[in-house]
Amino acid sequence: MIGDFEPSGHIETMRNILPVALLCALLMPLPAALASEKPFRVNLRGDAFADGVWTTGVQIELDDGWKTYWRMPGDAGIPPQFTWTTSVPADVTVTYPVPDRFVDASGETVGYKHMVVFPVQVKAADATAVSLDLELFFAVCREVCIPADAKASIDLGNAMRDPEGSLSVTEWQARTSSPGTPVSAASIDATGPKPVLKLELREAAEDIFVETGTSAYFRAPQFSADGREADLEIDNIKDVAKLGGAVLTVTAVAGGKGLEQQVTLP
Repeated sequence: MIGDFEPSGHIETMRNILPVALLCALLMPLPAALASEKPFRVNLRGDAFADGVWTTGVQIELDDGWKTYWRMPGDAGIPPQFTWTTSVPADVTVTYPVPDRFVDASGETVGYKHMVVFPVQVKAADATAVSLDLELFFAVCREVCIPADAKASIDLGNAMRDPEGSLSVTEWQARTSSPGTPVSAASIDATGPKPVLKLELREAAEDIFVETGTSAYFRAPQFSADGREADLEIDNIKDVAKLGGAVLTVTAVAGGKGLEQQVTLP
């Protein structure tokens, strides 16, 4: 069975707002120096099995200086796109570790450097064994961004073959966000030069990532002295009134842990 996993509607949204120059760069073939030695390696690691569900992970290793993207890539970029083929009917779910925020010549981006493991849960109709094949489309960036394709496979059964990989997946699973209620109130202030999302927080946070189905991009938060209020400038939307009634996915990060909440704007 083939299934396309898209964590949200952001893939098409972010594609629509990519700068033309970056799109051209992403569509360019790999430079000759990278054609034979790619700056990334992709594998499926781990095969833990419990309660009829396998847990594995998509491991992306990156050379020094290279980065890849979260499900919401920031100013510009391409989130990872996972296409799965399973030997028996199965539901495949990908989760995302809390990302980092980077500011460089390309703008403000959200993602990972060095290595990331995306934990994956596989629930198959036949809970005896399943072969899992991945086709991954993503982007990696240093001074320039390049498109990347990778394939990986793993055979999942009742006997664990990759305990070291499963341990790594468990560690990265602990870095994914949990449901929570970090935001007590949200509103839009459109009185300044740029519209601002104003959030009242129950606890101080170190960073906040905001996702929406619109073209709007919410920049890095500016916190009050006590950390209980956050202002995020809003870019890439001509009519801020269109955010009225919008549902935001807010991820508040503190101590490497994320709390994720759906917030409806007034």
